Parts: sequence; C-alpha cells; structure tokens
Amino acid sequence: MRDAASPATLDELDLALVNSLQISPRAPWTEIAGALGVDAATAARRWERLRAGGYAWVTAYPYDEFGSGALIEVDCAPGQDRTVAEALAQEPMAATVELTAGGRDLLVTAIARDYTSLTRFVLDRVGVLPGITSTRAHLVTGSAYAEGSAWRLRSLTPAQQKALTGSRRSTRDQGGTPPGDHRALMLALGEDGRASLTDLAADLEVSVNTVSRRLKRLIDSGSLVLRCDLAPQLSGSPVSVTFFASVASEHLNSTARAIARFPEIRLCVGVAGPQNLLATAWVASLADVHLLEVRLASALPHLQIADRSVCLRRIKHVGRLLNEQGRAIGFVPVDLWADSAGAC
Repeated sequence: MRDAASPATLDELDLALVNSLQISPRAPWTEIAGALGVDAATAARRWERLRAGGYAWVTAYPYDEFGSGALIEVDCAPGQDRTVAEALAQEPMAATVELTAGGRDLLVTAIARDYTSLTRFVLDRVGVLPGITSTRAHLVTGSAYAEGSAWRLRSLTPAQQKALTGSRRSTRDQGGTPPGDHRALMLALGEDGRASLTDLAADLEVSVNTVSRRLKRLIDSGSLVLRCDLAPQLSGSPVSVTFFASVASEHLNSTARAIARFPEIRLCVGVAGPQNLLATAWVASLADVHLLEVRLASALPHLQIADRSVCLRRIKHVGRLLNEQGRAIGFVPVDLWADSAGAC
C-alpha cells in the first residue's frame, strides 16, 4: 500500500483515516490506529502527508447558539468575480466563499457573534467592496438542521465507527459568545485542530494544564466545533449545489429535519427571505444534482425548490483558502470577534 497521497485519488487507508478524524478529530493516534488495524506511526505519518499536501485538514471554529449567520448572494461587475472572491476570502467573518453558476456570481457563508455585527459585515464590508454590483442576504433564523462537521465519508465499518469516541457538540444550558480568553485558543485550533497541548501552550504562552482546561471547557460547553475536511475533488462528491427552497411555515421544521437526513446534505438552514430554506449538498456529478432534486421533491411534498446554485470553484472553505484543485494553500481564521477587534 503506498505511503503518500496522490493528487488524483486517495487509497482506502487514506479515506478511512479521514473518516476516523471526521468522527473524532482529536483522537490519539493509538485509538485511530486500533480502529483501522494499523500501527500508530503509520496513521500519524499518513495524516501528516495528507495535511502537508493540503489534501485534508482538521480545523475548528467557535459556535454560539445566539450568534448570527447568513448566506449572501453577490453579483459582480464583468470580469471582477475572482478579484471580489479573493478579497472576501480575507474577511474573518466570511467562512466560505464560492464562485457559482446560476442566478448569482458568488455565494458567501458568513457568521458573526450577533445580529449587529452581521449587519455591519453585510452592509459596511460586503456592500461597499469595489467590483460588487449587488448583494442579497439570506439571514439564518435559527440553529442549523445540518452542517458540515456532521458529514461523513462512510469509509469505516460499523465496528470501526464504534471504536472511535468522537467529539460532538453538546447542547448548552447557557448560551453566549465564549469568553475572550478563549479566542486565541480557538484561532490556533482553527489552523490546526490536532495541534498538541504542548504546542498550543507554547503558542499562547500559558501552561499545558491551562490549555487542557480551556479546551475541555470549550468542547464540553459546545462552544467549539472541531471537524475534519478534505479537498472536495477527493471526496467522491466534488459537485456542490445549494438549493433555495420554500416550505409552508407549519411544515418547515419537519421538512428541514427530513432533508438533513439525506446523506448528500452538508448544510440545511432556515432563512428569512424570498425562500425560507437553504440546503447545500455534495454529489458525484452534475447529473446527480437533478437526481437529488427529484428525490427531494418526491420524498417531501411540502418542499418547493425555486432555484439552485452550483459551485464552480471554492475560494475559501471554512477558513481554508483553496487552489483550483481544492487543496488547502492558506488559512484565514473564522473569527466571531473580528468586528469588535477591528479586523473587518
């Protein structure tokens, strides 16, 4: 079995390793190796080659149940799409930036610590950026029914999955943006979600015990999302499509929950706007976009899909800057505090 990641494909061990880290992003190599039936050194070496090549990565970002989010459609002046996308990719509140086909040039996923910060970002940053001719913001009206950290490759057997404990977000009794002294830790984990406690302590100039205590508090409280991602072209589902749909209000929750159970779905949120439900899926081909839409319409009689937007190229994916092959080549942290810190 080869010991390096290929630009064109990943082998079964690579995929199983990524799937393991999707389930348990900070699991010790001994635990992952035990589930996969390899030694810990092999697992660690394989992961380092995937990470260094930009083929896969573990990241983290803050979660605030009282925070605000939006999907923003952006139209650009002729020839300005790429320039605008690259400028938006540098914004800490722009988690994901895509060049798209359909009724908009770009689709931007933004998160902020509160409605006021989100409003400032939409109006005072995105709305005035040179090269943009118009924007349409779909404001998220509640928690996501589905989001990318729960998406899985499904390369592991049920027994292998059971052997991994996972780091899942818990329901918080009390909400609110995480304390400011956690910001540096969250940003450091955003760049490398598997950074050791020793390295984190050195970067933050605190003790290992302090880092360990803060990290445990963030995970236990549900204030931190840890996730493993890989280059979309290597996922087996390289085509991303976002559906703009309408559902009668009394059927919104049940319909959204049903959509979230489709294995292709990466994101499903209720929004305020001409449509009240947006869902993003990863599929194997453009033909599968239509097939998935047919399946959704058949299974969900209350769902009316008004539009769809296919991603042509991802410029930024949850903080990671990507090249044309979808490999990570840089990082701009997803930062809920950016507005108050003067970063944007």
